Amino acid sequence: MMRFIEGKLPLKVLRSFFCNWGAYTIEINTVAACTYHKHLTFFKKHRDLMAPLGEKIADEFIHPKPPGHFLVMLQTAQALGLTEEEIFSQPMLSEFRAKIDFMRSILYEGTTAEWYGCVTTEEQIGHWSGVCYKALTDHYGFTREQATYFATHHEADLEEHEEGVMGHGSFNRLALQRLLEAGMADERHTYGVEYCAMTSVDLHGVMQRAAMEEAERS
Repeated sequence: MMRFIEGKLPLKVLRSFFCNWGAYTIEINTVAACTYHKHLTFFKKHRDLMAPLGEKIADEFIHPKPPGHFLVMLQTAQALGLTEEEIFSQPMLSEFRAKIDFMRSILYEGTTAEWYGCVTTEEQIGHWSGVCYKALTDHYGFTREQATYFATHHEADLEEHEEGVMGHGSFNRLALQRLLEAGMADERHTYGVEYCAMTSVDLHGVMQRAAMEEAERS
């Protein structure tokens, strides 16, 4: 990231990262959509959160139009010289697959609080997206339209947007706070909320390093 911020990261590294990240985003959004069903018991008790959760899920799939954020991801992928076929057809690097599988395991085997521990990092992804957007537009000649994926997620994860949709990071923080206040923040031995949050952070770093190593091998 330091090399990227300074404009010294080769474009082939960015292409390697985004080819895998694009595939990752498609899958992580569908995993997140499953949380409404899996965590319905919690939302039945906290019905005021049902509308913002529905808006959060819908935001991923209908903005700017169906099938949603997938379209802005493709717009930035194309600006990096990637094709739709590359995003959809190439197997992800194992390090990217590791985070998807970790998140999926927490959803289906973990507790509701452990899931929201994992996704508290969505707020940090918003800040990270802002840094990526600035680097692309300052040093790599990208326009806002070409770097739209990062501009969109900087806004969606951190700010109220699209006629009152709560920032995704704010919703996740609110849900975790409610779980803690209601005494519903169950944790499993060797897992727990903090572990899930920090593992999510660690795996993001692992993905970035893997993209750099893959680009250097090619």
